[in-house]
Amino acid sequence: MNYDAVIASVREDVRQGLSVEKAVVALHDAGLTIVQSIKALIELYGMPLNDAKSAAASHPVWGRVVKAAEPLHDELEAYADRLKNR
Repeated sequence: MNYDAVIASVREDVRQGLSVEKAVVALHDAGLTIVQSIKALIELYGMPLNDAKSAAASHPVWGRVVKAAEPLHDELEAYADRLKNR
């Protein structure tokens, strides 16, 4: 299912009170990536980026993806720190 179709299928559930936590699972199970899921949370709930990122990244369904991305995240933070200290 493509992104727009997933959003359309979840939108009515959101209108009927679907929790953010359950939406994260529904978006994951529909095949969206974590980035697409974050974008969807922003669209569906009007969440700020930081809140949407936290909601998705802290959910257990994305645990393996988040853990796998930690080394890259750490490397990028170290690089940004080096740039600040120049």
